[in-house]
Amino acid sequence: MTLLSLESMIGRRILLLSPHPDDVAYSIGGIVAQLCVQADLLLMTVFGRSGWACPQTLSRASANAVAIMRQQEDLAYCERRRMNYTGLACPDSFLMGYDEVKELSAAAADDPRTADIVKLIGESVARLAPHFLLAPCGVGGHVDHRIVRIATDALDRVEVLYYEDVPYSASLPLAELDRQLTAQGLVPALTADIEIVLEGKCEDMWSYLSQTGAWTVAEMLRHASRVGAGNARYAERLWRRAN
Repeated sequence: MTLLSLESMIGRRILLLSPHPDDVAYSIGGIVAQLCVQADLLLMTVFGRSGWACPQTLSRASANAVAIMRQQEDLAYCERRRMNYTGLACPDSFLMGYDEVKELSAAAADDPRTADIVKLIGESVARLAPHFLLAPCGVGGHVDHRIVRIATDALDRVEVLYYEDVPYSASLPLAELDRQLTAQGLVPALTADIEIVLEGKCEDMWSYLSQTGAWTVAEMLRHASRVGAGNARYAERLWRRAN
């Protein structure tokens, strides 16, 4: 199967599917930074009613205030990168009562939100008719990411490219990450050199102040350096279905 290039995406309508505010900026912010003035990008955040923030922020803010804060961070990111924005306003795992252990182990197929979200995403993609849809692989098992992956896998009339969820992807040895994605029926689609926009990507990550810490940025840099090894100092990868 022929590998894609960023050049093949220029001038195209691209829907960026983000489970939460920040997932796209963390995972494929370098690709976004290179395409944002050359393609029609739309960021869609699925769990727009998102109640979790870094502990120091959460301790002094209500869930509603956190949700507003996170949406404002998304909107600022889209303005900076000249993207359109829409949100589905689904409640995230925090608002559903999941703790930090359960959200990484719960079965997405059993979640009461899944059927509705599959329907919402399917309807949105049909209405927006993107040329490409970029969606999370669901690496790390976070239930919200896995729900979006289930919804994306149900689509059959759009070219879907899957991004490696940061920071979860960084926690796995690279060989194990590749093995898991291959076992899921995915094959490499694109490796994008992001060194020229890396500083801007880091700035975009830090703009999500309710979420970002030095550890998160360090994990992104570590993962980007290892997937770029041999071809680029820092890179991001996309995958596609084998069939």
